[in-house]
Amino acid sequence: MATIRITTTEEEQSIVLNTIKKLQGDTVPVSTIASMCGLSQSRTRYALVDLEDAGTIKKVPTKAFNKHYIRYRYDIIK
Repeated sequence: MATIRITTTEEEQSIVLNTIKKLQGDTVPVSTIASMCGLSQSRTRYALVDLEDAGTIKKVPTKAFNKHYIRYRYDIIK
C-alpha cells in the first residue's frame, strides 16, 4: 500500500508554532488555531503533525467526548 506524505513549509510551521505559543495551556480545536493562523484546517493539521514529529510540540489529550472525538492541548517542548 502506498504511503502519502504531505509536508508543510517552515513558514507554515512557524505561523502555527507562534499561534500555539499564544494559546499555551488552553484546550482549543484545530479550527480555532487555523483561523488565528489564516491557514486552512487541513494545512494546520499537517503543520501540527510535522511539529510533533520534529519534537517541537507535544499533543496532550484533555477532553474525550468519545473514542473518535478528542480535544487536545499543545505544549511546546523546545
